[in-house]
Amino acid sequence: MEEKRPFGDYIRRKRQEAGLTQRELAARLFVTESSVSKWERGLSYPDVPIITSICKELGISEHEFFTACDDDKAHAQERAAAVWHGLTKTFRVICLVGYAVALVTCFICDLAIFHALDWFWIVLTALALAFCFTNLPAYVKEERIAVCLGAATACLLLLLLSCWFYVGGKWILAGLGITAVSLALPWGWWAIWRFYGKHVLTLCVALTTVWVFPLLAVIRVFAGGGEAWLLPLAYPLALVGGVFLWGYYLALRLPKSPLLKTGLCVLLSALATPTFNALCDVLLGEGYASVPFLQYFSVPAMAARLRAGDPDWVNILITLILAAAGIALTVIGGVAERRRRKETM
Repeated sequence: MEEKRPFGDYIRRKRQEAGLTQRELAARLFVTESSVSKWERGLSYPDVPIITSICKELGISEHEFFTACDDDKAHAQERAAAVWHGLTKTFRVICLVGYAVALVTCFICDLAIFHALDWFWIVLTALALAFCFTNLPAYVKEERIAVCLGAATACLLLLLLSCWFYVGGKWILAGLGITAVSLALPWGWWAIWRFYGKHVLTLCVALTTVWVFPLLAVIRVFAGGGEAWLLPLAYPLALVGGVFLWGYYLALRLPKSPLLKTGLCVLLSALATPTFNALCDVLLGEGYASVPFLQYFSVPAMAARLRAGDPDWVNILITLILAAAGIALTVIGGVAERRRRKETM
């Protein structure tokens, strides 16, 4: 009986919190009032078939029933999930109301002022594109990513056609071409995740690295220009950008402490601007003058440019702050990782 007492006390407390009398609870469970009384006095346990019904009436989980105590962690997670669900639902409602107000207003204005529906189609397709990201995912239950991405693709193409319908011009071919190549990246990510499923992040980084080059080529075809900037300038810069992308990826993939990963990423960020500017100096020659690479990491150089009124002192200051923060985080993270290894040995 002593073992049953905590269970009985728990059942009594949860019944009282639910605002039920022993008779009311018994009626809902189709048992006698004396049965409920015996449970609460620790004289007997409920039969197994009605455990689920008891949990439902008392608002507890089966885990709480068998342990005779509240699962505070689970309840906290449920409350957090309920709050998040409420926020997202409110956000979607606000978006829908905003879309409706904007759509009706633009429809009336276009007809009243211009006596035709022309730029209204731009607004309509733009709002439809926004809807694909804000509201549509909540209504799609299966193949959510593919459906939302497909709808967004269609809306984006319709938006381009609407703009062309309103302003005209031959730019539509360039717009469609560049958009098609741009859309190849998210669709490629989805295909890797959906059909391959292995090494997804690595393959997505690889695809992103390669994708930049055909995108630049398509831009070059449609943008034209007297200078041949693709091979001597754009591709080398894209190649260095790919190196930095892989650097971030490898830093984040290291089985090290979070501080060490963060420090390495911050160091890479500190090196980005000096590296790209130095590369532009080499590629463009005398026609381009930027801060020399080493001066980005020199306090005297920053002070001299500040006194001279050169705005580049801000870039040097940002680089110095990033470099100092990156070194500090890397050292702290490295020490923490070394201690962790010693403790696990």
